[in-house]
Amino acid sequence: MKEINNQKIDLGLELALTVSSYRAAGQKTLKTCGCDNVTREQLGILLILSLNGGLYQTQIANIMGKDRPNITRMIDVLETKGFIRREKDANNRRILKVYLTDKGLERVEFAKPLKERMNKTQYKGFTDDEILMLVSLLKRVRQNIIEEYNLNMQ
Repeated sequence: MKEINNQKIDLGLELALTVSSYRAAGQKTLKTCGCDNVTREQLGILLILSLNGGLYQTQIANIMGKDRPNITRMIDVLETKGFIRREKDANNRRILKVYLTDKGLERVEFAKPLKERMNKTQYKGFTDDEILMLVSLLKRVRQNIIEEYNLNMQ
């Protein structure tokens, strides 16, 4: 905790509360629009795949900042629901790549307006310069933490 102008600032708490409200709003949005058969994190995997094509599970884990077992469980669920498929990599048959199915792509297209609404909400009341500054500051905080604790993160 840091004190600035007689005000106690707990950046970690503020970040945690912000992430918590973001997650809750995302899950509530999915539930109210009838998308509650996927979690916010599962939808995140679908969105990542829609932007990148086929990816290895390790790549998805790195992008999302999750461990491989957690990603594997989510991918298992998404595969069971028919949103993704796994295929052996052409260059290394021991490794599987994850791809969206047509059903998964439909889910992504349905969710895009919901994601846009979340984006508009989070930027409400900010100028473009303030958004750029906020992102820059958050990147610095993240980099400080990664360096101080010697974390292996992307």
